[in-house]
Amino acid sequence: MKNENLENKPEDLKENTNVTTETPSEESKDFNNSPENDLIKILEGKVEELNDKLLRSLAENQNLRKIHDKEREDLIKYSSSSFAREVLNIVDNLERAFNLFKDNPEFNNDKFKDIKVGVELIEKELTNSFERNGIKLIESVGKKFDPNYHQALNEVESDKESGIIVNEIQKGYMLYDRLLRPAMVSISKKKNDSTK
Repeated sequence: MKNENLENKPEDLKENTNVTTETPSEESKDFNNSPENDLIKILEGKVEELNDKLLRSLAENQNLRKIHDKEREDLIKYSSSSFAREVLNIVDNLERAFNLFKDNPEFNNDKFKDIKVGVELIEKELTNSFERNGIKLIESVGKKFDPNYHQALNEVESDKESGIIVNEIQKGYMLYDRLLRPAMVSISKKKNDSTK
């Protein structure tokens, strides 16, 4: 009996080997070729595609928000530009009137002293208001001509290097970092030495 139990028939061994000799790689090969695996691969591709679209949409949304915030900030910052241009014309006229008043000897007596002081105070207050609202004067005389900030009205022969501003006809102003009004200027032109 003992021998019968120990002895295996060849068919029994074949059955046992079939069961035990099957490797996991063969199983995975069967799984890789299965329709379920194809479906999983398709679904994984779709998930990856949707994740990519989501990330792109989020990035685009964030960019649009930044652009919107910048536009809103600029709108608030520069909304007063047309009003500021109108006020500059008034300031120019006030300055012209004050210069006429200041240069005329008839107004240099004590009777007009208070008027002069009042006009000077108005001028200082306007300058302070401009500074508080981001309006800055463009310094021009003695500087090199820059078409971004200056508008040349004429050229004047001078001993100075060509392209230097020698006279300011109308003041120019900036509103924060933008040009509000260019300075109207006269620029130097090198004298021709015609002594030969």
